[in-house]
Amino acid sequence: MCGVHYGIRLDLGRKYLPKKMGRPMPDLIVETPRTKLVPADVSDGTALYDLLLDLGLHSMPSREAFLASFDAGDYFSVHACRTGQVVGYANLHSPDPAGHVQMGIFTDPAKAGYGIGGEAMILLVNYAFAKWSELRKIYFSTTEASLERLGVGNLPYEAALPDHLYFRGRLWTVYIYALHRRVWEEQSGPLLDRMLGRPAAEPEDEYRPTAWQYVVESVKWLSGNRK
Repeated sequence: MCGVHYGIRLDLGRKYLPKKMGRPMPDLIVETPRTKLVPADVSDGTALYDLLLDLGLHSMPSREAFLASFDAGDYFSVHACRTGQVVGYANLHSPDPAGHVQMGIFTDPAKAGYGIGGEAMILLVNYAFAKWSELRKIYFSTTEASLERLGVGNLPYEAALPDHLYFRGRLWTVYIYALHRRVWEEQSGPLLDRMLGRPAAEPEDEYRPTAWQYVVESVKWLSGNRK
């Protein structure tokens, strides 16, 4: 049964991040009434490989090579609370001593309900910033082929790498986006309150979109309800 749960382990901090960044912080929210993040295990490797193939987002190695390198400690499985199904996977990877980490969210459009990809992304960002106090930025990237459907035009990109990725017979420009701790601390409270069904800390006189609303909009396509 889904609710609002706190406290979960992910091995990334212990294995890769500097010691200061490995300190657990309280209130690691990993579940809303609609979406739940659960640490993956080795058996999830095959399902993740099949999902990545179906989505066609990247060139893939052989199944055997992928499973040999799959580290479940870096991943969450994404669960839809209404159905109890695993609808995708989320991960944090490639941390560096400067306080940066990269994330990825992959959901099955046939299984994920509207907004579950967005909630999973926000839960993952919240988890990372809450767990590692010295984490400064979380990066995610996409190619120009996905810019329109991602809807990230309102979120400035950190860098663009022209003709950086060869995929499906051509070169693509890769756009890199950064989510900053300062923005999270200033703007995430009302967003988390709405996701968790908590009363707002302060009444909102008018709707003012923030960078985090733009982030949520940018991942709605993952739910399979793209407009």
